[in-house]
Amino acid sequence: MKKFFQIIGLCSILVFSFYYTDKIAVIVEQKNPVLKEIKSKEDDLYVSAVDATITEEYIIPGIYGSKVNVEKSFYNMKALNTFNEYYIIYDDVKPTISIEDNKDKIIIGGNNSKRQVSIILEYNDELINLFQKYNVNLFINKDNYSVSSGFELINNESELKLFNQVNTLLNNDNINKHLCIVNDNNKEVCKKNNNYLVQSTLKLSTNNLSEIKGLIDNGSIITVSQNAKIEDVKLLLNYIRFRDLEIVYLSDLISEKN
Repeated sequence: MKKFFQIIGLCSILVFSFYYTDKIAVIVEQKNPVLKEIKSKEDDLYVSAVDATITEEYIIPGIYGSKVNVEKSFYNMKALNTFNEYYIIYDDVKPTISIEDNKDKIIIGGNNSKRQVSIILEYNDELINLFQKYNVNLFINKDNYSVSSGFELINNESELKLFNQVNTLLNNDNINKHLCIVNDNNKEVCKKNNNYLVQSTLKLSTNNLSEIKGLIDNGSIITVSQNAKIEDVKLLLNYIRFRDLEIVYLSDLISEKN
């Protein structure tokens, strides 16, 4: 019995010793000049998130903010034993109002703080050739589906069975960005699949370039009709370039992360 109590006492001493050692280590760490400097920069480096804007059934994405992850940043610099802002690690700060929590709303553009636009092509071989070097989206259906197109693909089937078949193809090829250009035929199935509901804001068709050109702005989503004149499409691209707007995939345009 005596030996038992001796063992218990020894265990207690060891537990206390480990606890005390950990407490000392924490105190020493808290006094580390690198950690202190990281904490002193924490508030200045905080970037507030921007909430998405909702108007009735429509939404414009917000922008994620960022905050310093003090612990990860410290251990990133610990071996250097000196503060270097390059090694700071940030965590995302999600907007209070976000498209991620409002999938029932229809996205009508990217956040206007981004100097970006997106273009969606109706299927046309001449357009496909013209846009080979651009990050654009392409409407596809079951008959013209091709994973090697080089574009970000959008399911354009209107009949439910075919829509689901194309969706399965996108999933199997791991290229489904869960984007729906919403219409009366696909709205419910898109909601069921938890896709982003998106509405194109402008459409270039035959002889309407002059009408839409002046409406192009940060965040615009532009559909190019298969009947659009190639000359007009080239002028559209020149105008976008003149406005110093970047053409990006739709998934990037609506993303709330920088």
